[in-house]
Amino acid sequence: MQRYEDRLQVLQESREACKQVDRRWHIARLLAFFSALGCLFFGYVSEGLAPLVWIGWGSVIAFLVIITLHQRVRDELEEIRRARSIVRRLLSRLQRRWDRLPLWEPSESWMESHGVSADVADDLDLFGRGSLFQLASVASTGPGLRTLAKWLGGPAEGDSADARADAIEVLAPLREERQTFYLLAKRAADGTAEPDRFVEWAGGETFLDSRRWMLTWARLSPLVFVGVFIVAVAMGSLPVLLIGWGAVVGINVLLTVLQLGPVQDIFSVALSGRGDVEGYSQLFATAEHLPDSPESLAAIRKTLVSDPDRSAVAGMRQLQTAASMASLRHSGILFIAYVILQAVALWDVHVLAVLEKWQAKHGPQVTDWFSALGSMEAFMSLAALRDEYPDWGRATWLDASQAGTVEAEQLGHPLLTDQARVSNDVSIGPPGTVLLVTGSNMSGKSTMLRSVGLNVMLASAGAPVCAKKFQLPSLELSTSIRVRDSVREGVSFYMAELKRLRAVVEHARRLQSMPERRVLYLLDEILQGTNNRERQIAVARVLGHLIDTGAIGAISTHDLDLADDPLLQSVAEPVHFRETIEQDAEGRDTMTFDYVMHRGVTPTTNALRLLEMVGLGEKK
Repeated sequence: MQRYEDRLQVLQESREACKQVDRRWHIARLLAFFSALGCLFFGYVSEGLAPLVWIGWGSVIAFLVIITLHQRVRDELEEIRRARSIVRRLLSRLQRRWDRLPLWEPSESWMESHGVSADVADDLDLFGRGSLFQLASVASTGPGLRTLAKWLGGPAEGDSADARADAIEVLAPLREERQTFYLLAKRAADGTAEPDRFVEWAGGETFLDSRRWMLTWARLSPLVFVGVFIVAVAMGSLPVLLIGWGAVVGINVLLTVLQLGPVQDIFSVALSGRGDVEGYSQLFATAEHLPDSPESLAAIRKTLVSDPDRSAVAGMRQLQTAASMASLRHSGILFIAYVILQAVALWDVHVLAVLEKWQAKHGPQVTDWFSALGSMEAFMSLAALRDEYPDWGRATWLDASQAGTVEAEQLGHPLLTDQARVSNDVSIGPPGTVLLVTGSNMSGKSTMLRSVGLNVMLASAGAPVCAKKFQLPSLELSTSIRVRDSVREGVSFYMAELKRLRAVVEHARRLQSMPERRVLYLLDEILQGTNNRERQIAVARVLGHLIDTGAIGAISTHDLDLADDPLLQSVAEPVHFRETIEQDAEGRDTMTFDYVMHRGVTPTTNALRLLEMVGLGEKK
């Protein structure tokens, strides 16, 4: 944390120094502008002050030079702003200042199509304010954000997670390289380019393939223009010149208005701006500093930089040619030149031809480029977590032949600060058993379940886990923690719970035929929407279905009668959390929790005592 604060201080000093230079250039611009304006005005108005004209034009030149130099200072200020935002983001993650961190949350349809359970994500605070994603992510671009979301929310597979962890361990010490990458990724994300649309365009159809006549005319048009001039001069006829040139320009104007509207949309997707193309070129080029091992990083480096002709860096550099040609249209100084070229030679068609030639050569590789970029950005995000929490452990994965047990030493909730976090040893499994977590209200049962689930997500991504040791098999999470009723859909709370539990059981049944992976279920205070007796029977039946599938899991409850159910007694490993009630100096009851997990069923309850503490106790 201290190094981030020191870095912010350095950046703040650089910002203040740069702002002073910016102010000086601003004053110089004003002086040059008014000097040019005054000298030219009085020089041309008064014959006796004619020498002022030369001073005026000199001031104009000075003004243009100052604008160029001043822009460099403003660009430097913008880079400092981005660098400060990156460091503040890194620091806010450590401080758990969630309100200072950017929010990103995928749609439910995206989650469904990419193997991320929206219910599990909601139950375990994967996305949103104060979420695991906010803690783990330093990503800025769409590919990086989505890749990290898939790694955290997808199935926890040992082989792929171990490979990611190897890469993260290698990248963690490369602080300067990571800072540079974060800055370039932020710059690319701040631009107008949209990688998703660019990837779609690169793999799609070309505009000119069905309009070859347009490219032919664009090539002939300037020749016709020159030919008309030669003929008109040879004939000495101005009308021939005007009619011929007017016809060429008229045809090109009509084609621009009637046919080339979609071309500007293509330019906005494929080129966006010359700076955006250059920005992604620089971002891809950072892969050059990736080490040759492990294989996951070597593959990214090969895709992005190693191939001199087909890599992302080579492709984006070639794309800059088209971007430079297209930038004439947006250049204040060269816009007149663009208008002339468009009127005479259909300049946009020539740019599009260069662009589609690039598309034919590099289009098939573009998806792989941005996929590699997404993986690289996800690795860089998780490497920061590894560097910041050296005491956090690395998950150990069990193979299919070993007992399917989740074992954790000193497991903590990763979203809490180090000062607020209380760690416990946790064991879930083997199949045929269930961890029964009992305890009174607010004692820490739900927090413990979320601690398990969130650390499984971190392990799945290859990230460090908030535990001294964490051992688990390949698995998929299934949860019922945060269930809501729906008046609009006519679903009661109890029915909503039943639907969620049915989904958990069906998930476990689907994986029953996959010995290499099992379900880890986390159920919190389930089936509260019915009476106590029927609740006990229903919970026992649900657990019976889950145990039959070979799933492992934990269930929390403050219902002490539930622990007496014969099925639960035969399969449950009971643990509990306690509270301590003391009287303060004024004789009022105060309740405290140590959040330390103990063996056995809880010996205490606190619902009535809490009722009294909030002033709703028995009337006297």
